[in-house]
Amino acid sequence: MSWRTKKRLTYLSVFFLIILLISFLIYLKLQKPKEQCFNNRQDQNEEDVDCGGPCPPCELKYFQPLKVYQTKYLIYLDKTFDLVGVIENPNPNLALKKLRYQFLIYDLDDNLKIKTPIEETVLLPLEKRYLVSINNPDPGFSIGKVELKIFEPQQTDWLKKDFEKLPINYYNEKIIQENGRWQMSLTLFNYSYLAQSDIETIILLYNDSNLVGLSKAVYSLKPQETKNIVLALPKLLQSPTGFEIHFQRTIFEE
Repeated sequence: MSWRTKKRLTYLSVFFLIILLISFLIYLKLQKPKEQCFNNRQDQNEEDVDCGGPCPPCELKYFQPLKVYQTKYLIYLDKTFDLVGVIENPNPNLALKKLRYQFLIYDLDDNLKIKTPIEETVLLPLEKRYLVSINNPDPGFSIGKVELKIFEPQQTDWLKKDFEKLPINYYNEKIIQENGRWQMSLTLFNYSYLAQSDIETIILLYNDSNLVGLSKAVYSLKPQETKNIVLALPKLLQSPTGFEIHFQRTIFEE
């Protein structure tokens, strides 16, 4: 190869490298910058520094910790058992679209014996949510205590949302016993002009102040619909003398 040919090839190589560099710089210029939520600057259409818009909601700056109440368990005549835990969101403008949890069951010697499957639900602003696990088989040991484990949510699981009361009322509630089994009947009424889908109904039964049974079911109601429902109850150790009824959403509506 002649010296002149080598020189031309060198010039061509330099020329193509310059073209590639210019093309790469143009490409970078045209690319949409990635969302940067931790750069201590208010950019990318954020509402405040590193929050709002494409970043986690600004309400997280004033976040109040979730409250977890004492977990309870119930054992029935057939040795099956139910678990119930309660968690409360004290934040008026923050909702959690993904709350992961499980129950930890210990024996009388404080040994961890059972971890229930990890489940997922939602948590709305100012909501006190009942987390229940029902119809569990005989554990084969005496239960000492039960704990409700809440997995730490990701910041992206929190969304800005205003408090909204669930538009469900109930009436005609009755606790009855037939053929040795307890049932509870009641009438649900959706007083809004919007359909209410996948509403979980939870019933807690008491003898004086002692929790003696619970039941849950999921219903959907059309706008202004009235629906009569009957919930079957387990074989209780004590007769119920009172009750509580709670309604909660099972899906997140933005």
